[in-house]
Amino acid sequence: MRYRLLTLLLITTILSACSYDVHVITPETPTDSVDSVAQTVTTTPVIKIEPSTETPIPPPTSTFTPEVSPPLPRSGGTSPIHFAPDGTYVDVIDSIAGGSSKTYSVDASKGQVMSISVKQRLEEDWAYVPIQVTGQDGTVLCPVKINTECTFWRGILPSTQEYLVKLSPINDITDFTMRVAINPPGMATQNFLFEDKYRQASFTYKDEFAPVRFPGPEISKTQPELSLEFIDTASYVNTNLIEAYFLFGSSRDASVVQSCTEPISFGGTENIVGDVMIHGVKFTKSEGGGVGAGNIYQQTYYRTAYQGACYEVTFFVHYANIGNYAPDSGIREFDQAALTQGFESILSSLIIQ
Repeated sequence: MRYRLLTLLLITTILSACSYDVHVITPETPTDSVDSVAQTVTTTPVIKIEPSTETPIPPPTSTFTPEVSPPLPRSGGTSPIHFAPDGTYVDVIDSIAGGSSKTYSVDASKGQVMSISVKQRLEEDWAYVPIQVTGQDGTVLCPVKINTECTFWRGILPSTQEYLVKLSPINDITDFTMRVAINPPGMATQNFLFEDKYRQASFTYKDEFAPVRFPGPEISKTQPELSLEFIDTASYVNTNLIEAYFLFGSSRDASVVQSCTEPISFGGTENIVGDVMIHGVKFTKSEGGGVGAGNIYQQTYYRTAYQGACYEVTFFVHYANIGNYAPDSGIREFDQAALTQGFESILSSLIIQ
């Protein structure tokens, strides 16, 4: 949830670097994630990624086959969204002219978790796309606050009814993909499987993250093949968190592979903090970022040169200095530990063949 009452400073204006302490990673593998393999560490300083000792329950991946809707009619009115039998999400492909809007409808039950996100094409200019989510009874779910806007929404539905999703792009948005995910009754999350274009790397991620187009400037050594935005609305409301992304990319360019694990500098200093083994592949971890005009940026990188390719994972977090807010504003520090655990849950499922 991005609140446009905040003035967002582009990361290219970062003024100075942050420094970090080496720590031990111990993410808890959720019970609905894929099986993970215990990690071993071979170098120091040590960073360990340890799966939960609980017996994992494989997710029903057969129900997560993407259901892609064809482009919907451009005429006025409401466009209904239909799920396939036992389907848990739909990727709707559509186009909307700038300055206009389009409304979609979807039926869902009380207590189910629903999420809405929009992925834009890299080939087109990035567009700001405000979203409004309301119930047929007039209940407003997004935006959460008056005089704010949201670009995604995820939360628990308050009642059984038809819900309306309205997109109002500022500029033309062509062939975008809107993901509408509704978890089965009683399930807090569902898992999605990602495989890279070469089918050499794969990982799973929860619906708390959604595929989007990363809107910021270049912050990674490789072009992200998948950008996942953290879209858990409750984690943004009344906190200083502005945006958070998990980025995955790879390159087979010889010069990139040769310097794969070396630090880079995008507006601040990047420091290597250690190595980590993830399913038998050694990654170099480094951290960097900066501050500027009350904004704080943090990047954590995991890189490896493996089988002639450079693989890179980036955690990107942008938040406001809590000191920017008055003590009686009701704004609190976001739960950074929970966000990091979410990032590391995805990372710990990464398998490179």
